Amino acid sequence: MEKIRSQLPPMTTLAAFEASARLRSFTRASEELFITQAAVSRQIRILEQYLGVKLFDRAHRRVELTESGQRFQHAVSVALDLLANSAGSIRVDNTPHDLTLGADLSMAHLWLMPRFPEFQARFPDISVNIIASDSEGDCLKSGVDMALLYGDGNWPGFDATLLVSEEIYPVCAPAYLETNAPILDPCDFVEHTLLDLRGDRWDWVDWHQWLTKKKIPFSEDMRSLGFNNLPLLIQAACSGQGIALGWDRLLDHQLENGELVQPLNVSLKTGRGYFLVKRLGVKLTQEATVLENWILEMS
Repeated sequence: MEKIRSQLPPMTTLAAFEASARLRSFTRASEELFITQAAVSRQIRILEQYLGVKLFDRAHRRVELTESGQRFQHAVSVALDLLANSAGSIRVDNTPHDLTLGADLSMAHLWLMPRFPEFQARFPDISVNIIASDSEGDCLKSGVDMALLYGDGNWPGFDATLLVSEEIYPVCAPAYLETNAPILDPCDFVEHTLLDLRGDRWDWVDWHQWLTKKKIPFSEDMRSLGFNNLPLLIQAACSGQGIALGWDRLLDHQLENGELVQPLNVSLKTGRGYFLVKRLGVKLTQEATVLENWILEMS
């Protein structure tokens, strides 16, 4: 290595030579390199003295490569291109990237959106694309940096960190309580209009499962109104259309501002929950790490 280094010309001269040879002008080379024309001329002179050959024929407004200069230009251009490509392939890229965050509809609408202005205020230079879908395939497809998903924490090929443990309790609008029969006991729920979550997922808890787990008898013909997604169901509850099952931490905003209340302090814990899911073996970018830490902080 020392022998090779001893045969190399001063490295600072090569950039000046490559730019001058490519642009055929010391002036334009100085502008590209953000140095003075005199500095470019000095670097070329040092290189010519080192090599012992003339590299340029100087004219009044233009320079031309000599035969030796043409041969050397080819070698220097190839070497610098190789160095640039190699450096680019291993360099840590600190330029801002658009992130893609997946989330199911419930988590995106009820948990993420009320909190996301805080992220934007703290990190205004980080752009985030949000994919909201109840299809796990959409939320975990290639190009998605991380996802907020409901389940038991088992996604093969992915790392899952628990954000919110599932705890489910009845909620309704205050106006609903004022205009309907009182609710003094959990058994009273079956006498009311129940807003029910109905979908393709077996692990979504509906009123039948909740009542069964709480050992509350019910009939199959009890009054109910069905929805295939939780955000729409919660909107119906806020407008006083019945009693819904609410998920802890997903309804913080509605409970805090009084849109919803818990008629009774009774809940069901399932052992499932919402998780931050990311692909195993894939290193997050600096911006993605900021987003991940913020999500963990908010949970």
